[in-house]
Amino acid sequence: MKRNTLATVLIGFLLLPACADAVAAPAARLITHRDAARHGLRRAWFSQIRIDPGQSRISHVRLVQGAGQLPDTLLVQTDRAMIHAIDAETGRTLWVRLAGSPAHPSMAVGASDKLVGVLNGTRLYLLDRSDGRVLWSRRVDGVPADGPALSSKYVFAPMISGHVLAYPIEKKQFEEESETTIKPPVSSEKSPEEEATATPESEPPDKEKNSEKEKEEERPLVLKQEFIPPLTCVSFGRVTCQPIFTLEDRESQYVAWATTRGLFVGYVALRGADEFAVKYQLRTRSQTVAQPTYLPPNVSKGNRDGLIFTTSEAGEVHAISATRGAEKWQYAVGQPIVEPVVPIGDRAYVVTELGSLLCLGALTGDEHWSTNGVGQFIAASQQRIYVADRAGQIRVLDPRSGAVVNTLYAADLPLKFRNLWTDRIYLATPTGLIQCLHETALAEPLRHQKIEQLQVEEASGEEFIPTEPKKPEENPFEAPQQGEPNPSLD
Repeated sequence: MKRNTLATVLIGFLLLPACADAVAAPAARLITHRDAARHGLRRAWFSQIRIDPGQSRISHVRLVQGAGQLPDTLLVQTDRAMIHAIDAETGRTLWVRLAGSPAHPSMAVGASDKLVGVLNGTRLYLLDRSDGRVLWSRRVDGVPADGPALSSKYVFAPMISGHVLAYPIEKKQFEEESETTIKPPVSSEKSPEEEATATPESEPPDKEKNSEKEKEEERPLVLKQEFIPPLTCVSFGRVTCQPIFTLEDRESQYVAWATTRGLFVGYVALRGADEFAVKYQLRTRSQTVAQPTYLPPNVSKGNRDGLIFTTSEAGEVHAISATRGAEKWQYAVGQPIVEPVVPIGDRAYVVTELGSLLCLGALTGDEHWSTNGVGQFIAASQQRIYVADRAGQIRVLDPRSGAVVNTLYAADLPLKFRNLWTDRIYLATPTGLIQCLHETALAEPLRHQKIEQLQVEEASGEEFIPTEPKKPEENPFEAPQQGEPNPSLD
C-alpha cells in the first residue's frame, strides 16, 4: 500500500508542470469588433460547431459557392466523420450529419451544385447538399488517396495505386402523371361573350417551363441505387492530392489530379460509349504534392479555355491550357513548393516552403513582386492581400508592391482557410470556434472566379478539335500508351 501511495504521489508531481502549461496556455479568443475595426475589418459572425474537444478536432474546411437557392457554404469536417454545413455569410448552421464510421478516417469533402461527396475508410458517400441526407453509398475498389471530386454526372475517387474511379451519378426520375386521367368535356361552341372573357386553356411555353423547373427544384433529390461499375482511368505514380473538376464542354468533362510523377488531366466522354482516359500528362522533375488549381475562361482577357496551375517540389510553376494541354508558361522559383497556386483575376500567387510569396501574371508568368516570411495565403480583395506569416500572424499586403501595410494578431487561431473564391477571411481553432472577417466596405462578397456560362467551343469562336499528344522529346504532355506498365510507386 505504501509503494502504491508513493507511486501516485510521484506521478502527481510529474504531471504538475503539464497541468500548469495547460492552464497558462492562452484560450482561443474572438477578434473583437474594436480590434477588427482598427484594421479596416468587420467581424461578420462567429460560430461554435458541435464537437467534443476531448475526443475530436476539425480536420478539413471547404468553401462551396452558392447555387440556386443554396448559399455559399462552409463544409467543416471533424476527424470523427461529422460534417457541419454552415452558411458562409451568416454563420447559421444549415445541417450536421455523420457520414460513415467515426473509427475510420475521412478524406476531404468534394461538392457540386447539389451534392456533397466524402470518402470514409473505403466507402464513398453522397449527401444532399441542401439538408445533408445520405442519398447513396458505395464500397470503392482500392485504398483512397484523398477526397473525391464531383461534377454534374460523375464522382471521381482517387486511389493510391494511381487509378481514378468515376462513379456515375444518376438521378431517379419521378413518375409522370398518367395520360389516362379523365377530364371533363369542353364544349367547342362558345358565345361571343364567353370568347371575349375566356382565358387560355394552356399557359405559354415559357411559363410552363418555369413551372416545371420550380416543381423539379421543390422535389427531394433522389439517386438511383442500382450498382453501375465505375469507369477507370490509369495514371502513373501515386495520387498525392484531391482531384479537381475543371470544366465541361459539349463532348467531355475534364478532371485534373497530381501524382508523384506529375500532373494528369483526364476526360470522360459524354457522347457515345463511356470512356474515361488521360487527355494529357505533364511529367515534372520531382513529385507534385500540391493540389492543382483552375482559372476559369475569361475571353476578354485572352483566357479562352481556362488554365490549370500545378507545381513541383523542385520549385517549378506550370500553367497549362485546360482542354488542349499546351503549356502557356513555366516559372522556376528555386524553392520547394507544397502549397497550391492561388489564381485570382490576372494574378497568380505562389507560396514556397521557405516562406517566399511571389506574385506572377496568371496569363504570362511574369513576376510582379515577391516578399518573404509568408507561411500561407488566406484571402484577397481589390485593395488588400491577406497572408499568414511563419508565426501565425495575419499580414496585410499591398497588392501592387507586396509591401506590409498592417498586421493582425491571430496566432491563437491556428486554422486559416485558404480562400480562392471570395474576399472573406475564415479563421478557426481545432476545437470548433469559427469566425468570419471581411473589409468594412464589402457588405457583399467579392467573387474572384465567376465562371462564364459559355462552352469552350463558343468561347474560342471555333469548333474544338482534340489534338493528339506529341512525342516525349517534343512535348512533355504525353498520354500513357495502353498496356504500358505503371512505374513503381514512390
